[in-house]
Amino acid sequence: MITEREEEKEREDSSPIKNEETKDPKRTFNEEQIKGIIKEVVEQNILQGSAYLHSRISNWNNSIVHSVVEKLSALNKSFKYIGNQLFTCTIFEKNGAGIHATTTCYWDNNHDGSTTYRHDTNSMYVIVNVWGLCVG
Repeated sequence: MITEREEEKEREDSSPIKNEETKDPKRTFNEEQIKGIIKEVVEQNILQGSAYLHSRISNWNNSIVHSVVEKLSALNKSFKYIGNQLFTCTIFEKNGAGIHATTTCYWDNNHDGSTTYRHDTNSMYVIVNVWGLCVG
């Protein structure tokens, strides 16, 4: 015998509105597209032959963050790409030290998402993380 809650769940799962929403490209986090944008911006700002210079890191960081956010906004999707907590750029010197990081978020797996891009040169690592939360 099917309970009332099971019937309700079955109706929700087969709802045409829900199925349409999950297929809407404006409401789906496209990890590969976003990673491509990050890669393009990082490579434009930090050339492969660039050496780690502490005095340039702040400018590189700001330029990367602002350029990526600008390009993501131009996609005109129903997402918020939020700085400080949901968008990070870390640049650090290759000197034998390690880095370990973990992130977590509670979100809608059908729409929201995140991606990480790592760029290496001979003297530094650049790691960019983007989290996108659907707002529509």
